[in-house]
Amino acid sequence: MSFRYFLPVLLALATPAAFAQPTPTVPVKPALTHVTAYLNGTALEHRTAVPLTAGLNRLLVSGLSPRLNAENMEVQLGDGAELLAVETDDALLPAAPPLYPAAVDSLRRAEAERLTLEGELEGLKQEKVFLLANQTLPAGTQANWSLEVARGAALMRARLPAIRQETDRLETRLTALKPQLDLLKPRAGETNDGDRRVLLVRAARAGSVALTVRYFLSSRNPWRPALDLRANASGREVRFVTHGLLTNRTGLAWQRVALVLFRYEVGDVSRPQLVPWQLDFDGGEHNGEGRVDEYVVKGTGAGAGKGRPAATQSIRYEVPEPVSLAAGSRRELTLPAVALPARPEYLAVPRVSEQVVRQTKISGWEGLQLPERARVFHDGVFVGTTELEGRAFNDSLEVALGHDSQLVVGRAKLEDFSGSVPLSDKRRVRLSYELNVLNRHAETVRLRLLDEVPISDEKEISVKVEDLSGAQLDERTGKLTWQLTLAPGTSQRLRFTFHVDYPKDKTVEIINHRVRISNPKNR
Repeated sequence: MSFRYFLPVLLALATPAAFAQPTPTVPVKPALTHVTAYLNGTALEHRTAVPLTAGLNRLLVSGLSPRLNAENMEVQLGDGAELLAVETDDALLPAAPPLYPAAVDSLRRAEAERLTLEGELEGLKQEKVFLLANQTLPAGTQANWSLEVARGAALMRARLPAIRQETDRLETRLTALKPQLDLLKPRAGETNDGDRRVLLVRAARAGSVALTVRYFLSSRNPWRPALDLRANASGREVRFVTHGLLTNRTGLAWQRVALVLFRYEVGDVSRPQLVPWQLDFDGGEHNGEGRVDEYVVKGTGAGAGKGRPAATQSIRYEVPEPVSLAAGSRRELTLPAVALPARPEYLAVPRVSEQVVRQTKISGWEGLQLPERARVFHDGVFVGTTELEGRAFNDSLEVALGHDSQLVVGRAKLEDFSGSVPLSDKRRVRLSYELNVLNRHAETVRLRLLDEVPISDEKEISVKVEDLSGAQLDERTGKLTWQLTLAPGTSQRLRFTFHVDYPKDKTVEIINHRVRISNPKNR
């Protein structure tokens, strides 16, 4: 009787372990549907629907980028499914065929050459060690030692330089080969199935569930935007045209994907932290302050004001049509232009140059995303590049449109006095200049004329302005500014005078006697 009960119990205990079936692996290849390009990388999104059975499921997901970094991969499942783990598939399927067979062959040949070079270098090293270790004559050769020494010396003279020369050649080739290997290894590892990952998923019930896989690939300049500023003939309208080169550096072909472009880099998002501002007498490396900054934020802070157009431009741009782009290919993209009103004017700095710059002052630009540089076009003609300073607020953006020969400016020194100050230990230098402007245009123009007076960094040197002819003086920088309105065919003369006092026993370089003094052009 005991035997009759023992066998069913044994079968009952052995049945779950003996007849349990392993979880089947279901291959899944989600389509690449969305691409987001940043300045320093690309984010990919794959989507599909997967059939799940109730309980544990094992999904073999293929078609991901071969440059995938699992640390920033995100897997999202629909309702009723839970992700348990993400694994590699090395032991599940045979290796997929390579995407670039030529790269595999090149890598194989490069690896073989590397091994050959390293073997030859080791052989040369051992030969050198052997030669240097056998510089002593063996016993019993004293009778003809001079002949043996001569043979050994000749061998050393011949082989050591040859070993050195051959070693340098092999090391140079090996150094050049290593970057090639670094480039070939990731490319040779790319397959038609891309990167593959195994997802362990638990489903509450059987059915189809949405699967979304997202990840970010760091790369150099996948999206490289540039800005063109295109002014019309009058300079009263400027179009901001953003365009750029898009490069598919993902290792996957894009087939009608939804593309979004961003104008910034993905990077560190940690909060900035203030550190203590310590003062001591050691003069070490502390969080101290420098001299007065050259740049001061411009603007009045009064706001845009009524009736002033204000353009806004997002850092995000969604390309309206699906994009297809082969792996490694490039494509030029142009974003919608933003047209803004502008006020043309002219700028002259005769102290620096006698050429007058035609420029325009753009309003309502504050909401635009500006790069550091832009190409400038005037009436369809390229005139050069310009630096853009986006830290100013509530101010017009000034853009140069080239030189203008119809406005003539001149600068001449009228007075150059140097002598002692009566009843004082000071010496005085008094200078007077005249600026001349002639408008040859057929219409009235606005001209901003700039010059300067010196500023003193020493309390013993004083600068006093005597006459400015209506110029605005920036006492911090010494800059003089005249805002002129010139009718057609008219000219205007402006003078400014200042003097500098300083101790007689010291030298101050104020006058450059090597500069030729020219007469004003239009007196």
